[in-house]
Amino acid sequence: MNFFYDVHSLLTLSSDVALPELAAFAKPAGDHRANIRVRVGEWGARPRSAGDDRLSYDEMLGRFGFAIDIALGGTIEIHASHLLRSSPHVLYTNVVEPVLRWTFVRKGWALVHGACFASGNDAYLITAQTDTGKTTTVLTLLRRYPQLAFLADDLCLVRDDGSVLDFPKPMTISHHTLRAVNPNVLTARERAALVVQSRVHSRSGRRLAQMLSRTGLPMATINAVVQRVVPPPKFAIGRLLPAAKTSHGARLRGLFLIQRGTSESTHDLDLETAMEKLYANCEDAFGFPPYEALESRLRHHDGCDWRERERAITRAAFAGQSATLLESSRFEWWQRIATAIERSSERPRQATVAVASAR
Repeated sequence: MNFFYDVHSLLTLSSDVALPELAAFAKPAGDHRANIRVRVGEWGARPRSAGDDRLSYDEMLGRFGFAIDIALGGTIEIHASHLLRSSPHVLYTNVVEPVLRWTFVRKGWALVHGACFASGNDAYLITAQTDTGKTTTVLTLLRRYPQLAFLADDLCLVRDDGSVLDFPKPMTISHHTLRAVNPNVLTARERAALVVQSRVHSRSGRRLAQMLSRTGLPMATINAVVQRVVPPPKFAIGRLLPAAKTSHGARLRGLFLIQRGTSESTHDLDLETAMEKLYANCEDAFGFPPYEALESRLRHHDGCDWRERERAITRAAFAGQSATLLESSRFEWWQRIATAIERSSERPRQATVAVASAR
């Protein structure tokens, strides 16, 4: 294996190809014992798997198509077809990350869909449906309030005692995201390419692809080819905000759920409603093929329902917290989040869940 990653000493992963989303956890290659091994090569040389501890997904296009074979056990073996060598973002997002999700649950951690930043030792989570505005919001907060520290943009790790660990994947930005940073952090070529990348990897593009996946087309293969030709615009936090502080961990203090709305009002939400919205956003983030084909086997491996365990972890992390719905017709969620944080810091230490909605 040429590349090795150690995620907070919770699990280790080795891979034939570099996985840019895990770059923050990269360690020197060597004689390491990996919990997950990723191998990429000629699919025809790999026998089809069978049995309760193995699962496969093959779009039957040979070396030109998307195919994976996963062997579950003490060490999880992922074998991917040759196509995925040139589409590492697809290999990670659509294959490795779902495996990580359920492996973390076994270790007592939930991989939660949300951006996360810290104010001192207090962690605040911002969750939303994909492409709603988490990235722009967290970048704006970090730029305007230098005392805040970045933990994650897309996913973070949460434990039932409220502990949060960073998961700093490169940030997928859009043309509009540049309003939150100095555009000159990107080269002229990168800014020009971003116009096309933003359209291809937009929310509407994702929804079109999900719709087409129901037609029987080999969408996992199409997705891999598209992302090979037009890679997603991903940049590390240090590239977008060179002066931004970072944090490896903190303790949950609040949750902001941002979504599109039409009014300017505030409503209290019960914890159950807030958690259901959080769960829905998490499922939305994992919904692209071949996830549906893999999810049931990964989720129910060893006869357990690991999703129930995942939800129990998340609920316990927010136990006893209040929930607030903030509706707005504007996109400047950062202003209301900043105000909520300031008010929260003035109260006795008790985590607050805030849910923001805007159009």
